[in-house]
Order: sequence, then structure tokens, then C-alpha cells
Amino acid sequence: MAGPQAVEILNQVFTPPVSGNPGIASGKISNLNSIVYLFRQPHSYTGDDLAEIHLWANPAITEALMERLLALGVRPASPGEFTARAYLNNKMDLAQAEAVNEVVAASNTFQLAAAQNLLAGQFGSTREKISSAILDCLSRLEAGLDFSTEDVELSNQADIIAVLDETMNRLRGLLAGSVRCESTLDLPAVGIAGAPNAGKSTLLNKLLGRQRSIVSHQRRTTRDVLTGELTIHGSSCVLFDCAGLLAPSKVEGITHCETILDELAQQAAIGALRNATAIIFCVDIAKPDWTEDLAVWNLINPSQLTALATKADLVAENKIAERTSKLKSLFGCDFLPLSAHTGAGAEKLKDKIAEQLITGTSAVADKYAIALTARHRQAITAAIGDIVQAVKEIKAGNDEVAAMMLRAAHNALSDIDQHTVDEQLLDRIFSRFCIGK
Repeated sequence: MAGPQAVEILNQVFTPPVSGNPGIASGKISNLNSIVYLFRQPHSYTGDDLAEIHLWANPAITEALMERLLALGVRPASPGEFTARAYLNNKMDLAQAEAVNEVVAASNTFQLAAAQNLLAGQFGSTREKISSAILDCLSRLEAGLDFSTEDVELSNQADIIAVLDETMNRLRGLLAGSVRCESTLDLPAVGIAGAPNAGKSTLLNKLLGRQRSIVSHQRRTTRDVLTGELTIHGSSCVLFDCAGLLAPSKVEGITHCETILDELAQQAAIGALRNATAIIFCVDIAKPDWTEDLAVWNLINPSQLTALATKADLVAENKIAERTSKLKSLFGCDFLPLSAHTGAGAEKLKDKIAEQLITGTSAVADKYAIALTARHRQAITAAIGDIVQAVKEIKAGNDEVAAMMLRAAHNALSDIDQHTVDEQLLDRIFSRFCIGK
């Protein structure tokens, strides 16, 4: 509970009454042992008096306590209200407040690290340094305008342009090295591809640890795109298995897409694979001929791909190296042997998937990357545009116009965490929170 009446209401349900001093208090609520953590303003998360009630009870008793608190005047927090209060009470700037939601929404350790960098104020610190450089250039220009008739030595044009060029590079670096917060809301996708009966469904079930896909020796059992959420080394992704890809009809000996159902399944599979962050390409290592697989390989050809030699349990152990060597000569890449039935090679495959997720989100992999929202990126882009125009005006000798553009650039960056944001913008920002926090 947070607010000016938090302690007063707490003492109506908690015995013995707390003194109001910050700290931990033990007592009872409805004769149940309870603990209260009390934070007094302004030294709390929200900047208000704040109490956390911890009790050991079943859901019915918890629900009864909630009803009693509501009757005493407490109300459920709106989405993001605790963080909104922290912002309004100057406990954090607006960029940090937005970062709280990005921490909640982060789907893996890299996205979480980027959101935590934003929450820690790393972006605010960088923005302040850049804003300071812009103000310095602006003051030099305005000094030149104010004392143009005086015998005062001022910085020359080349010095100001050099500083502005460096400032633009730093802003562009912020954009290039950042993580789009919007992208953290969707998990990256990893697709399992290959010819029919290459062991894709068995592999999907093995990685997910449950029976998600029907497994059959009959070709083309899977017609739709089947998905499941997979977490590897702290990184989450959507793993999907789609219909076995059929080679184009011009390839001799390859089955044609003879029915509308086949054609739709093929389109769905290719569409899903094109949008995937990474692909696992499966080839049956026990097959006597891989012509069909080569034709399917040419259909996808992704940049982030792990080549997998499936059904390794059907090949004698002393023959696996020979078979994977032949696959490498045909496809031009290394193949990882794996048996979905025995689990051999599964851990190596998980490591490969984790590497692909990191590479596919390279900006996130940087421990110094910052999660920026669309609002942040818009402000930075606007500032870059204003500085570019200011440099052009300086070179043309229009210092007064250049000064106006630099003011606009400074204002754009200041808008990121200013404390005079209108209510509509605040409502839009905090409505994205899925919980009261």
C-alpha cells in the first residue's frame, strides 16, 4: 500500500500497531502471523509512505484481507501507478520510469540487461553530456552574435562544427547500439526446417520436453506451423516446426505440390522461416540420397542457420564422422549429429541456438546497450536532424538560424525526461504496464 494514509490503514488490520518508524515489524492479521515492511516517505520506491504486508495464508484468507482493505479506502493500483508516483515524486526521470516496464517485459537476459541499463540512468547520463555539448556550441554562437562588433576572441567556425559532428556521431551511436523496447515484447523465433520426414517433429518434442507435434514415419504428417516456448541459458524464444518443405517441381525426382493443401502448407512454412531469427536445418543422416534436401536447402538459405544431421542413432557410431563429412562437402557447412531419441547432441544444439539468439539480437548482447522506446528514438532522431541543419547554416554563415536549430535539438533531448509532460503522454506511457507496479 502506498499513499499518505498507508500507515493509518495498516494499523486497522495489523496488531500490534506499527509506530510509524521505518523497518520490519512482526505481528498478526486476523490471528495469522504476518510481517510488515514499512518505508516512510520520501525514502520509498514511490516517494510516499509505503507498506508491504507478507502473510502465510490460503487464497480465501488473502481475498478476505483484500476486501477488508478495500472497505477501508484502499483501491487497486492502476497499470504502472506505483512507478508513475515515483516519477511524479522525482524519484526517477521519465526514461527510468519507462525502463521499469521494459524490465518486466524483457524475455531474456540480454534484453533484461539493456532495460536495467536504462533503469540505472545510463541513458540520462549520456543524454546530459550530449545536451551540455549542444548548449556549449549554442553559447558560442550566441556570443558571436551578441559581440559581433566587439573586440572579443571567440571560437572559430571549424571548432563548433567539429564538436557538433562528434555530437551527431554520439547520438547516432545511441541509436545503433540500443535495443528497441518494442522488440522486447515479442520473443525471437527459431524455426525447424527440412525435407519431409527429416525428424523435425521429433526434434521439436525433444527440445520442448513434451509431445507438441505428431510423430509418424509417414511423410508430410505436419501440415501446419506448430509452436512452443523454449528457454535456453536464460534466453527465451518461440520454437516452431512447420510442414516439410517440398522442392520445386523442376528438380528431377522431387515430389510435386499436387494439392491445394500442400501448397498452403508450403507457403506457411516458407513465410514463417523468412521471419525467423534463426533456423535449424534438419537432414536425415541415415538417408542414402540427399538430392531432395539440397533442393530444399536452396529454398531457405538463411544467414543464421544451424545444420543438423538428425537420426544419428540409425548410423553406426564409427560411420557418423564419414557421413557428416559428406554432408559438409554437399552443403558447404558443418553438420551437428543429433539423435532426438537418445538425446545425443541435444545440449550442443541448445548452445548453438543460444548463440544464434545472441547474434540475431547483437545490440542486446552488448552489456552496455540501452533499451530505448519509440519516444526516445523519435527525440534522438529529431535532435540529429536539427544538428545537421545547424551545421549547414553555420557553413552558410547563418549563425542566427543555426542557433535556433541548436535550441530545437536541445529541446528535443530535454523532452525525453522533462517533468512538464502533459497528462495524455503520461497516460499513454503508463498504460503499457501490465501490472500496478
